[in-house]
Amino acid sequence: MKEYHFGRIYSWLQPLKYEDSSGYQLVKAMRAIGSGQLFGKGMGEREVYMPESQTDFIFSIIGEEYGFIGTCIVLLLFFLLIYRLTVIAQRANSHFSSYVLVGIIVMIAFHVFQNIGMSIQLLPITGIPLPFISYGGSSLLATLMAMGFAFAVTFHHRTYMFSDK
Repeated sequence: MKEYHFGRIYSWLQPLKYEDSSGYQLVKAMRAIGSGQLFGKGMGEREVYMPESQTDFIFSIIGEEYGFIGTCIVLLLFFLLIYRLTVIAQRANSHFSSYVLVGIIVMIAFHVFQNIGMSIQLLPITGIPLPFISYGGSSLLATLMAMGFAFAVTFHHRTYMFSDK
């Protein structure tokens, strides 16, 4: 392992000790989430400066601007998306479609858990974006392609009320 690998682990375990170096982003993220309190400060009313906040630490900006209520709404929307994808996977007619949808579900759930976990110091900082929200072209493209596959499974495996199939 290289020196900066240990720096990431140390800054995850003791971010205040490494606030001037590798723990800077994590300390700022926790301060931003905590300063949002219950209802947040409002859209665009940030007080905690975070460089490149639109990338991996977008959840901390949501926590600061919209507070605990806003973060709960974001989590609820991700839960509803995962629930709906699970229903689609159960109703799919082919095993291949179900397996691919389970992979999509796991991918989205892991990205959400990892990104939010690293923003609140539950997990180490990795660089995994929050699906549909974080800035980044390749991640957004991959997630949208996965959702396109889920829509295709829904469209091609639809059962109609008065069909003879």
